[in-house]
Amino acid sequence: RAGIGVDNIDISAATDKGIVVMNTPYGNSITTAEHTISLMMSLARNISQADQSTKLGKWEKSKFMGTELFGKVLGMIGCGNIGSLVAERSIGLKMKVIVYDPFVSEEHLHKIGAKKVELKEIFKLADFITLHTPLTNETKGILNQKTMLECKKGVRIINCARGGLIVEEDLLELLENSHIAGAALDVFNEEPPKNSNLFKSRNLILTPHLGASTKEAQENVAIQIAQQISDFLLNDVIVSSINVSPISIEEA
Repeated sequence: RAGIGVDNIDISAATDKGIVVMNTPYGNSITTAEHTISLMMSLARNISQADQSTKLGKWEKSKFMGTELFGKVLGMIGCGNIGSLVAERSIGLKMKVIVYDPFVSEEHLHKIGAKKVELKEIFKLADFITLHTPLTNETKGILNQKTMLECKKGVRIINCARGGLIVEEDLLELLENSHIAGAALDVFNEEPPKNSNLFKSRNLILTPHLGASTKEAQENVAIQIAQQISDFLLNDVIVSSINVSPISIEEA
């Protein structure tokens, strides 16, 4: 898989048939992190909406009053490779970064300048929330009506991770009643999205799964997966496998 997500691969069936499944978890990390930051800035300053309005010949300065990122609290759900890059860049923007991730050590977060907290603290404190977790039984719908109502009123949410982490209809309802000030989605429950209600929300920025869509990222993952396959076929070395331990066949 030239990329990170393996949602479209039947891992169990591959494992049963002795097929090694590998991905390239690092090649598009910077690109996805930068897209997350781009969407966060767009939300903060209403860039998408202001662009559309101005192109219609309007001049609505007062309508698009924004908010600074400086001093705001970014709550991150998940902080793996991509999340860590987002955290570092957000700290560079002088944001305060708090992280919920049961699998990441406090020491690692301390090194990048973030603080580890429980999920309820994310909801209570965050001005912006970004998602950086795979889609699993535990994370599916982690942002739903109940949890989003626990969030600070006026929170802004960005998802460049996986569709299904947010219950879309619940998000739309809370955008409509202004409990959530804005949201930006690069991933959806269905792709392309078939939920037409998404296209009607005025406080919602949508992009067509552009997280890994840069020339540099596509080159990186292509080179990485070619190297991994070469290592496997020529040297019996397994790197970045989803279903096999990362050791040689002899050791296995």
